[in-house]
Amino acid sequence: MSLSERSPSVPVGQALALWSLGWSVGGIVFGGVIYALSSTEHGTGTLTLTAMAVASWTCLLVALWTACRMQAVDFRTLFGLSFRWIDLIGIPVGVLAKMIVVPVIYLPLRAIWPSTFESSALEETAKELVDSAGGWKTVLLVLVVVVGAPLVEELVYRGLLQRSASARLGAVGGLFAASIFFGLIYLRPGELPGLAVAGLVFGIMLLRTGRLGASIITHASFNATGIFALLLFN
Repeated sequence: MSLSERSPSVPVGQALALWSLGWSVGGIVFGGVIYALSSTEHGTGTLTLTAMAVASWTCLLVALWTACRMQAVDFRTLFGLSFRWIDLIGIPVGVLAKMIVVPVIYLPLRAIWPSTFESSALEETAKELVDSAGGWKTVLLVLVVVVGAPLVEELVYRGLLQRSASARLGAVGGLFAASIFFGLIYLRPGELPGLAVAGLVFGIMLLRTGRLGASIITHASFNATGIFALLLFN
């Protein structure tokens, strides 16, 4: 039985409209105001990142709540938000995706376009965030990257958009559409291949289980591997 056959979903047009509204208001309007009011001499610091993330997540969660109201379906059922012990398989999957799968994807790309896909350029944003942290700010950064981002992003990009796209395009079509979209929304061309492949991995976990538990844990493990590697070896 496919994901689209066993799961309720939001119509794809409605899902995109709600995402657009939540992303625009939270990320562009509120996020832009927060960024403008913050000190940015040394890049986006941990506190600025946290404030921008909370603003964006709040608006996206309101969009998800609105979808539930419109569909008259409870939150957990509409987005597949449930966990089982077997979902812990996402921990090694996330580590392998970060340490092996994504780097392998970049090998041919780096050979053809070395300046675009140079390792230092791809890690520049993350390194700036790690460098701006320290002490309790490091704990805050880890909470944002390893807890908050995986939970909200999986609810939005897999729970809402992948399930909606799968109902229209079929399970595989929905998987690829949501994964490419996930890569595009970060607006960083050099990171697009890695983000899209990561989205594929997270989406496959949802596709295989019909639940967000495994994809959230995989995403958290993926992010944790990256952030702890920078903290330890930067």
